[in-house]
Amino acid sequence: MNRRQSKVLRTLARLVIRLWQMRRVLLLVVPYLFLFGWLFAAGSRMDVRPGELYGVTDEPAWGSPDADHWFGTTVNGADLFELSRLAMATSVSVAVVSVSFGIALALLVTMLFVFDPGEKRFELPNVVGQSGFLLPSFVVLLVLTGGSGGSLGVAILGLILVIAFHLCPVLTTWFQEGEDGFDIVAGYALGLSRREIVMNRILPKILRRLVGVFATYVPVVVLVEMALSFLGFTGDRLSCGAMIAYGQGLIIEAPWMAIYPGLMATAVVLVLSLLGWRVSSAMRTGPLPRLF
Repeated sequence: MNRRQSKVLRTLARLVIRLWQMRRVLLLVVPYLFLFGWLFAAGSRMDVRPGELYGVTDEPAWGSPDADHWFGTTVNGADLFELSRLAMATSVSVAVVSVSFGIALALLVTMLFVFDPGEKRFELPNVVGQSGFLLPSFVVLLVLTGGSGGSLGVAILGLILVIAFHLCPVLTTWFQEGEDGFDIVAGYALGLSRREIVMNRILPKILRRLVGVFATYVPVVVLVEMALSFLGFTGDRLSCGAMIAYGQGLIIEAPWMAIYPGLMATAVVLVLSLLGWRVSSAMRTGPLPRLF
């Protein structure tokens, strides 16, 4: 006698099928978890200042790299490897927060025009986005950050605005391309409202592509954050950029204090870039505008 499957079994079957379809993306999540776990395992000593680590005293306690301290030690004897890892965790945190809120802001602004029934609903954001490239975004960001006297909060706000500004024209293009599909035309023919079509058919596809946007922009923003800290625009806080800047004054006496933080930053950004490229390819994100 045939028996119908229970609702739980049908739900589990759909879940397994969905997970199998997303296997490529799920496999890419594992390296992210390992990288973030390794970075944030350095601790939470957020009160460390580069000026304290690189200020030369009468009897500096620094030491060159050895088996116990792979990157050597600083002026006060602190392990440079752990400090570099903590500095990279801070930079990655700033990038994740900035990119996340930048994408959210761009999506929110774009959604304000999506439900307009007019054919020229995206004309205003497209014009603003095209005219904005006349002013390099990094100049605006430097002015905002420098004028604040070195505030990390203002730097994050500037990064959010720059990301949202560059991403809005991309989102409008994706919405326009999504409305040209055969299933969308069929939905209108069946009498579905514009809100139902946008929320149920167009928006889910765009949200999947935004995962690739996030993975692509994070390493770029990490580089920007380190560049700003190298120039001193984010205050006296622990960052690989600030450590490299301070270490230049000790390049003769203790070269490891400038070289090794830079090597760690290079390795982390390279891994994030490779993972971002793979995620963007898996999600079929497509080309994105350069932020800086």
